[in-house]
Amino acid sequence: MERNILVLLPQLLLIGFAFAVLLVDTAGRQRGERALSTWAAALVGALAVVTAVVVLPFWVRQGEFWGGMWLLDPFSLFFQVLLSCALILVLLESAEFVRARRLGSGVFYALLLLATTGMTIMASSRELLTVYVGLELTSVSFYALVGTMKEDPRSNEAAIKYFLMGAASSAVLLFGISLVYGLAGSTYLPEVARRVAASPLGWAAAALVLVGLGFKVAAVPFHMWTPDAYQGAPTPITAYLSVGSKAAAFAALLRVFVVGFPALSEVWQTVFAVVAVLTMTYGNLTALAQTDVKRMMGYSSIAHAGYVLTGLAVFTPESLSATLYYLLAYVFANLGVFAVIILVSARRGGEEVTRFRGLGRESPAYAMALTLFFLSLVGIPPTAGFFGKFYLFYAAVHTGYTWLAVVMVINSVLSLPYYYHVVREMWLEPAQEPELKEQELQGAKAAPEPESAAGYGLLGIGPAVTASALVVLLLGLYPQPLIDWARQVAVLL
Repeated sequence: MERNILVLLPQLLLIGFAFAVLLVDTAGRQRGERALSTWAAALVGALAVVTAVVVLPFWVRQGEFWGGMWLLDPFSLFFQVLLSCALILVLLESAEFVRARRLGSGVFYALLLLATTGMTIMASSRELLTVYVGLELTSVSFYALVGTMKEDPRSNEAAIKYFLMGAASSAVLLFGISLVYGLAGSTYLPEVARRVAASPLGWAAAALVLVGLGFKVAAVPFHMWTPDAYQGAPTPITAYLSVGSKAAAFAALLRVFVVGFPALSEVWQTVFAVVAVLTMTYGNLTALAQTDVKRMMGYSSIAHAGYVLTGLAVFTPESLSATLYYLLAYVFANLGVFAVIILVSARRGGEEVTRFRGLGRESPAYAMALTLFFLSLVGIPPTAGFFGKFYLFYAAVHTGYTWLAVVMVINSVLSLPYYYHVVREMWLEPAQEPELKEQELQGAKAAPEPESAAGYGLLGIGPAVTASALVVLLLGLYPQPLIDWARQVAVLL
């Protein structure tokens, strides 16, 4: 029992600190929200990383826990590290945003921690109902976080759409789990793998599970919520939704189909290949017409889900390791993009593409960082995204999925124009205003304090952008250690 409790240490600490943040916010509200924001970002972020990266592997041996429902292995540790790093960057990006918008910082940070708890549960579960519990904890937290800006109609609309579609997808997933239990007499994935054979009912059960998890990864045709939720949500939440929720959903998708439905692999490989093509093509083509950068990144996120699904469609150790590496590269590049979006929105009062005009002259460091992140998302060397797409491409060609690799290359070319549109505005167009100004943000109760423009760069956004840029460059210049780690994780999976 002691080992069973210790293996849940990251989740228990995240839940404990979620309640601690609420208590501190309630007790110290008169001291101002800024102190709470800084405290929560520094303490909780450091705690999450130390627990996931250092403490847990030394305290508990890897293995099965709670009757096999919980698995501590390189796969779950990989995603705990990834989600911990993403959480730290999002907390840094949120600190000044929460203060400037006068959001309820206690509730905001508590929900962030609870969402992260649900994500780690999804990555560590080897039983379908436990996966469902983690998914619901993540989803409910994000439903509330998306609608945090109560006086912004776009935030309210986004939260309602996300909630309604999310509830429908959860019902479909639960129905699929019920069907799996009816066929296998168990929801334990290795037992499901032994008892669910290639049959119409087995395919139906796998299809329902795919629909439920496909909603979370924003795969076509389950993507309808993504653009509105990304555009209406607070930008730090959009950033975390685009990387954290997606990474956790892919972790569950990998675990469920690789471990639970290997007998149906010929069918679901074909389905994943078709969905991957539809997802990446739709996402890139629709992003071309967007003038709002947050909405553009929403469609970009759909396209990148298609790239990741390619690794599942190929279904080899090489493709799965490339999928894990690609997720790692995508998380840091995407969080870096949203950090710059937060800065530009705070200083110029909007997220339209034209708001980035002349940024290269006035804030060259941030403009260079944003350019680097876009290069990584396109897949141009020497960035992490290049090797992520290269290894996916190589795995597809090596396994006989040459046509899928060609579609990936074509879609990477299709993504160039909408990223270049922002880059051109930053570097080749003159600024609309003589200097950057702090403006009242749409939907806020009052304008932020005058010093908040500087704070956005010094207290949170600057370190977040710097850390993301360093990781993107480091993984692009020296990717082999991470590739070896991802390959080891994939082989053991």
